[in-house]
This record gives sequence, structure tokens and C-alpha cells, in this order.
Amino acid sequence: MPDDRTTRTFAERLDLLFQAAGSGRRGDVGYQEVVDALTLAGGPTVTPNYMYLLRTGRRTNPRVELVVSLARYFNVPTGYFTNDDDAPDQYIEQLQLVTALKDDGLTDVVLAARGLSPESLALLGVIVAKFRAAEGLPTLTTADTAPAT
Repeated sequence: MPDDRTTRTFAERLDLLFQAAGSGRRGDVGYQEVVDALTLAGGPTVTPNYMYLLRTGRRTNPRVELVVSLARYFNVPTGYFTNDDDAPDQYIEQLQLVTALKDDGLTDVVLAARGLSPESLALLGVIVAKFRAAEGLPTLTTADTAPAT
């Protein structure tokens, strides 16, 4: 995904919502589940396949009614999809955190770190950065890891 959050495509934003909405062990929320919920709420009728095509970027520019319905379903402002304000960046950061915490191993680390002193947390950050470098993962900046305010 791009570093500049404002350049994310509709598909990338929708994909992040699908990932965050699913339960940890069950995986992402299902296309049929979303389509059924949109229909039940009086939204536009679409197929699970069309939802897949939107999520993967094979189709772009969905109808406004569908964007509004998706925003309602996933409980985000329509600006999340349209970049109308700064809200998308905040939601993207929160959704990335929710998605990351579905990883049982990461959840265990976060829970184990809870209550540590600021000094210990800083040291833990240094250790994690070393592991990331050793595994060839990119270095994260404070902006990449800071919680949304």
C-alpha cells in the first residue's frame, strides 16, 4: 500500500474495511454478507462478484449510492472513500491497527507490553526495529505507527 495515505485507491480503502470488519479467526467479512446487508438496508442491488471486482480494483468508480451505502455499512464517513477531508487518514490508521491486532501473535505482544514504563516501551521499539531490519521489512516512522487522534 502507498505511504501517502491520500493516494490510496477506492479498492485499497474498501479492502482495508473488509479486512477490519471480519473477525480474527474467521478472516475478512464475506462479500455475500455485505451485499445482503446493503440490500436489507435499502441500498443499491449489487452482486458479490461486483463487490469483489471493486475490492480488487478490477472495477472502479462505483455509483454514489453504493459508496454511501458502503460507508453506512462499515460505519465510516463517505469522505473515507472520497478524500473530502482529513477523516480518511484517521480512519485508515485506526483500521490498520484493528487489522493488525487480529494477528494473535501481535495481540499477545501488545498485551504483554501493557503497563510497561515509557523507557521499557522505547527499548521494545528499538528491539522491534532491529527485528524488522533483520527480516528485511521497511522501517516505520512515527507517523506510520502513531494512533489517530
